[in-house]
Amino acid sequence: MDAPTGYQRPMTNRDMRDDDANGLLVEAADWVVCLTSGAATDDDAARLAAWRARSPAHEAAFREVAGVRSYAVVAKHNKKPPMVSRRAVLAGGTTAALAVMTVGIARPPLGLWPSFAELTADHRTAIGERYALTPVSGVKVEMNSRTALSLIGGGTEGSQGISLVTGEAFVTAEPLAAAFRVEAGAVNASTRGAQFNVQRLDGGVRVACVSGSVECNGGDRPIWLRSNEQVFVASNGATRRSVVDGEKVTAWRRGLLIFEGAPLSQVVDQINLYRSGKIVLANTALGGLEVNAIFHTSRIEEAVPQIEQLLNLHARHLAGGVVVMS
Repeated sequence: MDAPTGYQRPMTNRDMRDDDANGLLVEAADWVVCLTSGAATDDDAARLAAWRARSPAHEAAFREVAGVRSYAVVAKHNKKPPMVSRRAVLAGGTTAALAVMTVGIARPPLGLWPSFAELTADHRTAIGERYALTPVSGVKVEMNSRTALSLIGGGTEGSQGISLVTGEAFVTAEPLAAAFRVEAGAVNASTRGAQFNVQRLDGGVRVACVSGSVECNGGDRPIWLRSNEQVFVASNGATRRSVVDGEKVTAWRRGLLIFEGAPLSQVVDQINLYRSGKIVLANTALGGLEVNAIFHTSRIEEAVPQIEQLLNLHARHLAGGVVVMS
């Protein structure tokens, strides 16, 4: 018989033995509760990454508890709890608890803490951090700030691509026998030799070719990009192709963000990579305002007051680093 609402039965010796036997699951559950509390910080994310790296067992425990499938697997450990807690995570809790935990991990509000996809990515950068890796011979990938990606093929040698979970990456591919691809949501960009930039934005994916050629699929039609061309693939599949200056598009690699007639929505997406919290626009109409500016990523805190002056907007600063511009 289930315990009445608001009541949680005392732990028995068997419960204690089960908790002892599944210590890593309990610790993993604590991390999930922390991440979905709304108070998680980048320091918490770094501590979690260190905890997961202790051993394959730690990583497996986190994936099991944080994965939706785990709620049924570990349901034997507890009765239904009265609130979302560590034991709720381990037991599966009520349907509402499961929904809250799943949504909180998969789609954190305003991106204020890392999503489950980010936390389980093979590589991830913190705010202001950049990182370079060589996933296969002849290919170099440079990750921008607040970027997460995984190697396609389980991260084994010979993997021929990456999955960009969030953020931005610059790829340098020497002439290759087999195409190297970057998956970003529904968009697939592939090449046998090119330098190109891929960025995931709130409204879609942007792919810019600096040199060589890149094939992009996932929009309403396949598109081949040549040097200094880019395509934006919206979430609804619509594509917009344009000519760009490749050096300016990738200026983030030199610590600069250069915008010439760029829509404010795109500018905000880019700035958000370099600061905690998130800048949001009070209405969609503001997103179309054109911005001409240069920002230094090392002084990104100056961006909001500069935009206020440039566009005569007002910024309201809220808790958690959230800024509402109107």
